[in-house]
Order: sequence, then C-alpha cells, then structure tokens
Amino acid sequence: MLVLPVAMPVQANGEIASYRSRNFLVHTDDEPAKARALLERLERMLGIIAAYWKRPNRQIIECCVVKDLKAWPPDRLPPRALERLRQRAGITISVKRMRGKAFVTKSLVYATADNQTTQHEAVHAFAHQMFGTSGPVWYSEGMAEMGKYWESENDRSVRAKPAVIRYLQSTPPPALRVLTRSGKTADSWQNYAQRWALCHLLANNPNYGQRFRLLGLGLLSQRPGANYRSVFGSMDREISFEFRVFLKDLAPGYRVDLCAWDWKTRFRRPRKGRTSKVTVDAGRGWQASRLTVQAGRTYSLTTSGTWQLGSEDKPVDANGDKQGRGKLQAVILDDYRLTATAGLGTKATFRPSQDGKLFLRCGDDWGSLADNSGRITVSVTLDPKSAESDTKPPNNRR
Repeated sequence: MLVLPVAMPVQANGEIASYRSRNFLVHTDDEPAKARALLERLERMLGIIAAYWKRPNRQIIECCVVKDLKAWPPDRLPPRALERLRQRAGITISVKRMRGKAFVTKSLVYATADNQTTQHEAVHAFAHQMFGTSGPVWYSEGMAEMGKYWESENDRSVRAKPAVIRYLQSTPPPALRVLTRSGKTADSWQNYAQRWALCHLLANNPNYGQRFRLLGLGLLSQRPGANYRSVFGSMDREISFEFRVFLKDLAPGYRVDLCAWDWKTRFRRPRKGRTSKVTVDAGRGWQASRLTVQAGRTYSLTTSGTWQLGSEDKPVDANGDKQGRGKLQAVILDDYRLTATAGLGTKATFRPSQDGKLFLRCGDDWGSLADNSGRITVSVTLDPKSAESDTKPPNNRR
C-alpha cells in the first residue's frame, strides 16, 4: 500500500502531518510510522466491511487522529470532538445533504491516537457516506465495535479486551427485545460491549449470519419494516439461548462459527439393546448425538479413535491427557436449558438426571478449538434391563 504525506495547515512547530492511502486521509500528530501502520489497518478493515455490506467505497474517509491535544490549533477541532477527545474517545460528525431523492454525506472522524478507536469511528464514517446512516444504535455501535477488532477477513475469533470479556461473563445480558430497541450513542462502554457481543454472534453464527447481513442492509437502506423482531422474531428463543451460552463461555480466540448449536438435527430415543453411533469432531463445540435420553434410564458408552488438541500435541483418546484436556464431555439440553457438564471418557455408564437431547464435545478451552483435529466415534447403548419406572433424580440445571 502506498502512503504519501500530503499538505495541510500545520502549527508553526510542524507537529501535525497528513497521510493518504487509497481510501483514507489521516491528519495526526502521532509518529509517522504509527500513522502509516494505522492506515494499513484501516484499509484492511474497510475491505472487510465493504465486502460484508457489498458496497465498495467511493469517497475518501477523512480522520483527525489526536495524540496530544496541545499540538492542535484551537479552531481545528469542533467542540463536540474536543469533548470526546478529552475522554480519550472518538466521534464521527457527518453532514448530509439531499439532492432530490439522492444524498451526499461528508463524514469527519475525530479519534484519540488508538488504532481501535479510529477503526470504530471509520465504520461509522463509511456507513454514513455510503448509506446516509449507520442504522439504529444497537446495530450501529455493535458493527463499529466489530470493526475495531477486525484484522483479517478470514479471522472470526473473539479479540475483545480482557476487561470486556470479564464484564460480559459476569453480567446477565438484557433481553434481546431491550438490547435491540433502547440505548443511545456514547452511553457506556458496557452497553457497547453487549451490542458488540450480539452483532458478533449473529454475524458469525451460520444459523443466523445470512439473515443478519440482510437485516443490516435493510436497516442501512432504511427499508420500511426492517427491524430485529421482523427478521429474528421466530428464532428469539434459539438466539437468546446461544447468546447466553456465548457470553458464559466467552474467551480470547472463541469461534462462534465452530460453536453454533445444531437446531436442525432430528433426535430420537434409542431402542433397548440397540447401539447408536455418532462421530464427534475435536474442533467444534457441542455436537448433536441425535439421541434423546430419559431420566433414570441407564446408558452405556464406548469410544474409538483419537484427536489432537493442537498441531504440536500428541493424539489422545476420549480420556484426554493427564490434565483432563481432550476428555469426552456430555451435556443435556431441555427447553433451552443445559445440565452441568459431565466427563465421560473412553467408557462410561450413566443415568441422566432429566430427559433431554444429548450433546457431546471434546473437552478443551473454548478459545482453543480452532487448532484441534481428529474425530472420535461414540457408541451409545440403552441398557435393556433399564426400568421405565426408575425414579427421576432432581434436575441439575445451570
């Protein structure tokens, strides 16, 4: 990428310079090397969001990136921008002019010298210049938060800051009808975190990704009737469940696309004495066994095969390694609630505490699934002597 310094009014001490790439013009008092690195990040991010929204950029995005406010002339930064910059944050100011049914928008990004802040605001600027709006607050800020983490088109992993992850794990999420309806720009970083989490889930989950893209285009084009409820209302329980699970298991490197829940597979009760087989992939989250189990019934399980928890790790069977990593695990799903996780290993006999659908996975850190490989075949048999009248133990839900 070619980056050229360009002329602009500067202070007498020459601390502010301008840098130009194909799609961006950045004015900054930061070091030249950092300015060029920022332009490279902005170009990568813009390529991702432009491809996602299927709108190639047609207008330069101008940014004022501030390291030290004292280096900037008093009349160079508007009051609204100064207020946000003093908070070490950013703002995008857009002016929209209508020409009949067409519009022309000019956006200016003002951001503290922090790559992620500038990327966040650049998403707003691109949306306003291309669509005339960035959508309702939940979508606008959620997508901008996604944009600030983007580094590669093919990288779908979670890159949120540790403080954001800790907050999301420790705070019950609001109902989706509330999250997608209320709020205002610059209300709090906590609200931004929740909007990011929802947009990240919907954009990267194969259960919802295509619908979410179309919803976003409808919101940006201000299509009548385009809203979260009209597109996802029939899936609200599934999305709410996956959102809760995503936040609970959230970790750096977490891949939503690998941990999507299977809502399409048909489940059935195993017949007494008949063995049912299912293959479990080491590189995915909870996977459907296709079996519905019953409380108090006795099931036996055996496995064959090995898997690896990384390219440098030795293959292990369903018992996992000495630390228990790689051990076959099970959970039961019933009415959008999960039992506690149970470790099974290569061979086990178990009696479920409740009825429900049996899901299995390779026990590994949620942020480390992407480099796993291998599969294990699991065979499950219902004990023919298992009595229908077995007493159900108390439910163990989480």
